[in-house]
Amino acid sequence: MTAVDDRAVVQENVEREALKILLFSNLDLVPNTTSEESIPELKDLDELPELTDLTNLDSFSIVLLVLALEDTYGIALLDDMSGFTGTTFADLGDFIYDRLPKPQAQQDSSLSAT
Repeated sequence: MTAVDDRAVVQENVEREALKILLFSNLDLVPNTTSEESIPELKDLDELPELTDLTNLDSFSIVLLVLALEDTYGIALLDDMSGFTGTTFADLGDFIYDRLPKPQAQQDSSLSAT
């Protein structure tokens, strides 16, 4: 598991991974004129859906996003997603952040405050 002490970093990572998935899902395989292989080509950027919140992603893309974030942070999230009620990337970032181990210094300070 990856210890993270900054909620904003987790939220940024959620948005970055969502953008990667959105771009990847909008690639077309274009025949390569110099070989037998097809090459990926991005569809017209003006046709990409605006990435404002999680409702811009289909259910398959959300699963890909969660799996990518599981890999990034070394935690299991997919089973916990039934408890997720948010709609924004910040909401998902908070959901993940709350499940991450905190750095040792942060744990020590919270123990001394009790």
